[in-house]
Amino acid sequence: MMRYLSFITYACATTFLPGPNNILMMTQASRYGVKRLWPLLFGIWSGLVTVMLLAGAFCSGLSSIVPRFAAYFKYVGAAYILYLAWKTLTRGGIGEGSSAKDVPLTYANGFALQFLNVKVIMLGLASFPGYFLPMGKHFWVVPLFAVTMTVCCGIGNLIWTFLGSILTPFYNRYYKIINFVMALLLVWCAWKIVR
Repeated sequence: MMRYLSFITYACATTFLPGPNNILMMTQASRYGVKRLWPLLFGIWSGLVTVMLLAGAFCSGLSSIVPRFAAYFKYVGAAYILYLAWKTLTRGGIGEGSSAKDVPLTYANGFALQFLNVKVIMLGLASFPGYFLPMGKHFWVVPLFAVTMTVCCGIGNLIWTFLGSILTPFYNRYYKIINFVMALLLVWCAWKIVR
């Protein structure tokens, strides 16, 4: 249970900060309003759960073929999380302006973005071995991972969508403090994976 709660902290720390999905939702919401963005949000969430299912199945399958995989890959995952902590700590504020098209992006755009979003793919590949492989090879482990990650990401997406116009000035004013706290949370998560 503690490992799962640690994972939720990790998932929130990595998905609530600005990333491709959150910045996209914020810029689209400021341009088109929340009402017109539900198809895009559902596309992002569908793509995300699909990528997380694939990442979990891949890691689980690889650990069956190469049993020592999990022992080594959790260190790779922890190193990637430390890299994210560094990038979070050194990230600046959010730039002004939007490159959005004249019409809001669609469900298909949101779904496809997840397969091109390196951050999402690496989050899945880095976190599953450290948090979920130790739970065993039960049929529910991969879906639990995918749904939990999608819910945490979805909450972050909603925050950036609904409060985007409010969060941008706040984040830009306090980004050093926010980034420092999130970077510390990520370091804690990396430590929990390898201990």
